[in-house]
Formats: sequence, structure tokens, C-alpha cells
Amino acid sequence: MSKNNINEKWAELLDYAKQHATGEGFHRGYNWLCDSFNEYLDLSDATPGYGMGGQPGSMHNREVLAERVCLELGNHVGSRHLIDESQEAKLRQTLNDIVNNERQNQILHR
Repeated sequence: MSKNNINEKWAELLDYAKQHATGEGFHRGYNWLCDSFNEYLDLSDATPGYGMGGQPGSMHNREVLAERVCLELGNHVGSRHLIDESQEAKLRQTLNDIVNNERQNQILHR
């Protein structure tokens, strides 16, 4: 995968996360965010130098990615400050559901 593809997917993930948190935009639904999250994770695992540090597709990687998204958008040092605290709480809850639902799906498909 090219560096441009992963950077585009990261920008898409952040955009969908912001739309979900704020409730504004065409891609604010759970499924848009879930699909983009999983696609970015798969792409980062497959692209040298972009993985999260754990085993590809691991719970650790999913949790790290969810936290990276929140830190990038919220009101934190070095972040973009695109969402407020209540919006970040909503986003964290949704990302937690995405992380945990994937774990449930992995367990059910064994």
C-alpha cells in the first residue's frame, strides 16, 4: 500500500469520527465510522511503518487506534480541537462499541 492511501484513509477516519461526534455531515452514522475504522486498521497493519505495535487486528491495536482518533480530534495538547468534551464522550463510547463489537465477532466466529 502506498503512503498516500493510508494518509487518505486516516483523513477519512478522522472526518467520519468528527461527523459522528458532532452529528453534522453525510457520514455521521455508526456504520460509516465502523467501516472506516476497520479499513484503516487493516491498511495500517498491512503498511510497513504504520502498524499500532501489536499483532495485526489485535484488541490492543483496536484500542490504540480508538484512542488516537479521540486524541487527534478532542481538546488535548497538540490536537485539532474539532470536538468539545460532550462530543468526545459520545465518540469514545461509539469507538468503544466498535472495538468491543469486533472482539465479540472474533469470538463468535471461532
